[in-house]
Amino acid sequence: MSKQYTPTIGIEIHVQLATKSKMFCGCDNNSRSAKPNTNVCPVCLAFPGSLPVVNKGAVELAIRLGYGLNAKIADTTSFDRKNYFYPDSPKGYQITQMREPIIGEGHIEILVDNEFKKVGIHHAHLEEDAGKSTHPAGKDYSLVDFNRAGTPLVEIVSEPDMHSPVEAKRYLQEIYAIATTLGVSDGDMEHGNFKFDLNVSVSDTDELGTRTELKNLNSFRNAERSLKYEIARQIEVLESGEKIIQETRGWNDAKSQTVSQRSKEEANDYRYFPEPDIPPINLREEFINSVQDEIKQTVLPINVRRELLQLGLNADEQDILVGQVQTRTIFYDAKNSIANPKLEKKIVNWLVGDYQAWKSEHSESDSKLTGEHLADLIKLIEDGSISSKTAKEIFTDVIAGQKPNEIISQKGLTQMSDDSEIENIILAIIEKNPQAVADYKSGNEKAAGFFVGQVMAATKGQANPGKANALVLKLLQEQ
Repeated sequence: MSKQYTPTIGIEIHVQLATKSKMFCGCDNNSRSAKPNTNVCPVCLAFPGSLPVVNKGAVELAIRLGYGLNAKIADTTSFDRKNYFYPDSPKGYQITQMREPIIGEGHIEILVDNEFKKVGIHHAHLEEDAGKSTHPAGKDYSLVDFNRAGTPLVEIVSEPDMHSPVEAKRYLQEIYAIATTLGVSDGDMEHGNFKFDLNVSVSDTDELGTRTELKNLNSFRNAERSLKYEIARQIEVLESGEKIIQETRGWNDAKSQTVSQRSKEEANDYRYFPEPDIPPINLREEFINSVQDEIKQTVLPINVRRELLQLGLNADEQDILVGQVQTRTIFYDAKNSIANPKLEKKIVNWLVGDYQAWKSEHSESDSKLTGEHLADLIKLIEDGSISSKTAKEIFTDVIAGQKPNEIISQKGLTQMSDDSEIENIILAIIEKNPQAVADYKSGNEKAAGFFVGQVMAATKGQANPGKANALVLKLLQEQ
């Protein structure tokens, strides 16, 4: 009989900060469109005699993030040198924080199977990123671009509190949502704004097993897939009587498997020591409070989830509103504008349905949809001014920034709700279709649907469908 193994997962997340300049110099922090090795200076290239200066904006964003992580901000924080040689590190060391990180212990909550679970944050620290190495296919050399060297990062280190790939995925999504909601990071995962390393072990006892580290992932989907594979691999190794080797592994997406890269280094391999060129930073309480006061009115993602859970949304629907900052803003603006709790689910339905369908074919930057306009559209449906069908037909114009009332007025789409006007149309249709009347009278109730369809066609969809159906039944029974 196979043993019962418990996975244990801890995660290190590297969040690129949304500052204008790099961590220790004035170079532009956005190098996406820059030619290789053009966004550099003596400081980030580590020229002799150049000295780093801490970016105040990076410190402020780290303090913001600490608020979202329910963590204590250090009174005094300092930097250290992490020594290692790699071609994309121009200094031969990395400026990071080990002894006195800026963000101390904290926690976040994640929602798994409709239950909230707390995951501890060990700490989070400021550091700089390295450059980027590329390896041209078929060539016997590599190229290094130092544009990213010196990019400001916060590395968030979790406690090993997760025990399934789903929990790990939810944790990553929650941290991502916190960082983007608070304006800490642009969150562009394709360009390296949010990367993570996954530490995982399995054990059939209370003792933790030997862990492996899955390095440099940038996809929530692949995080879950790689953990499922690695957990199964480790169990298979242990079941065969062998031992797990502590190592760094990578995820091969094409083969859907993890692959060994190198043996795992320990902290003493990096010969940490205090950074001599940067003095410790004392953070006054009033400075910390002033930074965090700017964001205290921001609704944190987990509180959005609490509301959406009450509305009956499943996890995938929640992810849309939690993960898309612009969509979430539209939701809250519409909710405040409509001021009717009974209609909140209708707001969600538009945003997770029709709006996502539009976004799948367009760039979000082209959207001019506002919460106020979406609320107006829903109100028009509810008071019978337009049908749901008409609302869907004009939704693209509403997304383009037009007011629903103006669209309806310009196109003459106001729903017909006058009973006498609709009755006259129905009577005319009844007179032209005696056979359909006879069918209905003989018990074929589907014939009523024919008349409703004729009414909608005759009014070009402007008749109130509910009224049309009720009046059709009433007039047919009088025949």
